[in-house]
This record gives sequence, C-alpha cells and structure tokens, in this order.
Amino acid sequence: MDAAQMLIGVIGLAASIATFCLLRFPRVRRAPFRQYGSYSLGFSLLGATAVLVFTVLMILAQGAGR
Repeated sequence: MDAAQMLIGVIGLAASIATFCLLRFPRVRRAPFRQYGSYSLGFSLLGATAVLVFTVLMILAQGAGR
C-alpha cells in the first residue's frame, strides 16, 4: 500500500465519520438544515458505510492501475 492509497483511506475514513455525525446529530449541520430531525442509527450507519465502501473501491481502483 503506497502513500496515495493511505491518503485516500484516511480522507475516506474522515468523510465517513463526518457523514455519520451529520446524519445523526442535527446540531452540527448548517442552520438551514437543522430543522430536519436526526436520522435513525441504522440509516446513519448505512450512510457512513456507503461512503466507506466507495472509498475502499477507490483504493482498489487506484491500486489496479499498476
């Protein structure tokens, strides 16, 4: 695993955590979007998992180009 793949992984993990927090905790959203309630735990985990799976696919695609 080279530096590019590590960077993609770290950024993807951070994006996954941010996605979970934005879906689960409405107080961290921007003001116009705070009116919508928090999503369920399952839906928040599903959103974070989707971002993480996309990141893993990007890492695999980046590694396949060699």
